[in-house]
Amino acid sequence: MYFPGWRSFWWRYIAGPGAVVVFVALIALMIPALSAHDGHGQHGRWTATNILCSHNGCNEVGTFLSTDGSDRRTRISMFGSPDLAIGQAAPAVDTGGDEVYPPGGGDAWWHDLIGVIAAGLASAVWLWAFPIRVLRQRRLKHPDAVVF
Repeated sequence: MYFPGWRSFWWRYIAGPGAVVVFVALIALMIPALSAHDGHGQHGRWTATNILCSHNGCNEVGTFLSTDGSDRRTRISMFGSPDLAIGQAAPAVDTGGDEVYPPGGGDAWWHDLIGVIAAGLASAVWLWAFPIRVLRQRRLKHPDAVVF
């Protein structure tokens, strides 16, 4: 099925807004990783308790216990999967995200930063190509109209 203008429709209403949503989501994911990289969060130990396997591979899940005992999280994975046997422990930092990080944050924040940059560029191109251009064209056609 073909209809004229499907490419511009796809870019204007699906890909562009999707890039903005992905940009915001990746920023939210990057905050805990960047916080761990900066040394913030609860320091403690992560102990492997289970190995969960799926079609994407295996991932270790464990328990995090802070040094002072105030922060305990179960069923949490560690970024970078340190490849420990069940019952083995590794130092970790909990910043409140979906996973704990090795001391120094590992390279998790780099992965998220690359995604933020790519989605940010796509969002900027979309904002310039569609909403801003449309508002400018309306202003040129109707110079007396107030456009918010």
